[in-house]
Amino acid sequence: MSFLLFIQELLRQTLLSVATIIKVILLSKPTNLPKAEHDDLVVLGNGPSLKTFLKEHKSFLGGKSCLGVNHFADTSVFTDIKPAYYVINVPEFWTDEVDADVLKKRQTLLDNLIQKTTWQMHLILGMGAKKSEKWRRIAEQNPNIRLDYINPTPVEGFKSFRFFCYRRNCGMPRPHNVLIPSLIAGINMRFKRIYIAGADHSWLEDLFVADDNTVYLTQRHFYDMQTARPDVMKKMGKNHRHLHEILHKFMLSFRAYFDINEYAHKRKTRIYNITKGSFIDAFERLKLPDNE
Repeated sequence: MSFLLFIQELLRQTLLSVATIIKVILLSKPTNLPKAEHDDLVVLGNGPSLKTFLKEHKSFLGGKSCLGVNHFADTSVFTDIKPAYYVINVPEFWTDEVDADVLKKRQTLLDNLIQKTTWQMHLILGMGAKKSEKWRRIAEQNPNIRLDYINPTPVEGFKSFRFFCYRRNCGMPRPHNVLIPSLIAGINMRFKRIYIAGADHSWLEDLFVADDNTVYLTQRHFYDMQTARPDVMKKMGKNHRHLHEILHKFMLSFRAYFDINEYAHKRKTRIYNITKGSFIDAFERLKLPDNE
């Protein structure tokens, strides 16, 4: 029986590897990421705990590069922290075939990035952004912003093959959360140590199914903790997801972190989770001293 299971897994990994090769050929484009300017990178997730982190441990950011994500530029903290790197990998932001509220949020983010960025910053976008004139022109409208790209192509198959693809920026684990491309980028930029703050990932606490079978999730961020309300999780900016789809999405993210942690060790990078109360169980925890 064990031999049959071995053959089954061998065939499965072979098929996944072949499928990935096809996806890379069709979807991935040549790209280079900038080299790390410091040894340490702090990835600032937008989770509720980031507010407390910045209040109690802001001095920890000294001498380190910072990386913001998604709607970080919509907050006043953006101009205070002045992140050297910024990652956006939301496919809904590259297409106009989305609901009106998504279009409005995208335009607000674009305006804030253009108007607020008064320092040199690498804006790392999913490769699909190259097809959007609005995103391509952002560097023309603000010369402080340098555009870089990362391939969000899902990579699966044999471990050695996956790591080969990650290292050459051909793809990554399925990027169902912006933390995934942020960590892959940080590793490939050759940071020696990556610290993760504000990555609560505590969605399971705020997930429920209404009487009409609609699934709602209250996605809380450090900037909207008092105003966040239950909402559906949309598919590419439209419709909504069912419970099994949401849980599968969560599973892929949490599983991906174990893969990323192992890849980081291969590249001589250490990842530390400094998010208090984080649900992520893949990375080494590091508790910062009180009132650092």
